[in-house]
Amino acid sequence: MMRIYRPDGYVVVFLSCFILLVLFIPQKTVQYEFNLYRVVVDPGHGGAALYPREKHGDRFDLLSGTYLDIFREGASLRGYHEHEHMYNVASKVDELLACCAPGGDFGKFYRILKKYTDEEPARVYISHMLSRGDSRDRDAIKNRKDPNAEFRLFDYPDDNGNMRPGRITRINRFRPHLVVALHLAGWAPRYYRGLNAVIVPPYEFMHKGLEYLKGERRSRSFYYNQPYRDWFVESVRRSGFSWFKNDVSMYFTGFRTKPSGMIDTRAFRGYRYNMVEWNYADGPGWALAAKFHKHNTRYADTYKGFKPEGEFWEREKSKYEAYRRGNGPEGYGGDNLYASNELIRYILYSLEKRGVRHQDHRVAPPYISIWSLPLHVNAITAFLEIGYLNRSHTRYLLRSRTDEIAEGIAVGIYSLFTGVKPREGRVKHVPSGKKIDLEKYRITNEIDYFESVTAK
Repeated sequence: MMRIYRPDGYVVVFLSCFILLVLFIPQKTVQYEFNLYRVVVDPGHGGAALYPREKHGDRFDLLSGTYLDIFREGASLRGYHEHEHMYNVASKVDELLACCAPGGDFGKFYRILKKYTDEEPARVYISHMLSRGDSRDRDAIKNRKDPNAEFRLFDYPDDNGNMRPGRITRINRFRPHLVVALHLAGWAPRYYRGLNAVIVPPYEFMHKGLEYLKGERRSRSFYYNQPYRDWFVESVRRSGFSWFKNDVSMYFTGFRTKPSGMIDTRAFRGYRYNMVEWNYADGPGWALAAKFHKHNTRYADTYKGFKPEGEFWEREKSKYEAYRRGNGPEGYGGDNLYASNELIRYILYSLEKRGVRHQDHRVAPPYISIWSLPLHVNAITAFLEIGYLNRSHTRYLLRSRTDEIAEGIAVGIYSLFTGVKPREGRVKHVPSGKKIDLEKYRITNEIDYFESVTAK
């Protein structure tokens, strides 16, 4: 080791060596042998549905300084809890993806892949994270100072009034290429047989709805002649088209509608794109401007007065959001629907390869609405409703087949990045095995759409 006693030649030699190290050792960028993709696995819900809403809720609104929504801990039925079982599956997916991380045991994952394909799998790296921690110990969760801190979707204030990152912000900070959200429902009508994707329509379709609310478009044909017409219905007391109008109003103005379709200025649901930390939130002072809901701005409280301007609305109109939510390999729904349906096909493929078959094993039509997670991330989003707790077969899968479900999801994730041609055989559901073209999301040689969500 070189020792420096006085400012003479020894110092010159030391400094020369230091400069050479700085010049030739990368300081910020790690170069990997294979392409690196980032994945977030999001197990639905968690936390605790406690009251009062003002203390334990979600969707914190800076205009009113309060939570606009109760906290939703997830579906529960007959001792089965969505947040528990989806964490079970998500943690197993996370363990499998660890094999694909730099330094991981890819040999183990390779042996899994060989159960699905006869081709030599391409090698990539997958960096991964879970969006939340374990919530299965209910007593421990409820005894926390803030039981819902790590489970909220949106940013929230701590006891000192400082804003803390919610789940969506933490996901965006990871800048993932893919988010896989795993959910269960308590029940659904009998015609909802199968596994469902959850998607958000493209801006173009939503804007036609705004034109209808403004009275600029008289015919409803734009709605009924599109694959997005099977809108998510919160209550059968209103039609699907009525709920569509309600969601169009909230998407653009932040206000719900009355059953008549008129804007309900007493039912403000907030500007969700300003409830997360990302590059599309409005700048400092936005809340003061929004407070008065001025005409001919993006904060107007009338349809005719609304103006889609600002970073978020430019994002919504972009070709990258059209790639995520527009036409796509499934004919509609963009890469989001393709990724969702492809993972469903891999789940069913994994189950059927083990001899598990059932009449509910099919790719069912997607639920369509303005869901927060697939809307407020730049990542390709596979949002899955993988079962219904009121059905005995779903409960059987949760008891006995979570390993097969997790394996199907993990292999499907890998295939979305590399393309894994599945082995055909005596199975009903065979995935397409086609990778997603991520190059179309490149903005410049230095940055892509996924990174741009938080990059400065």
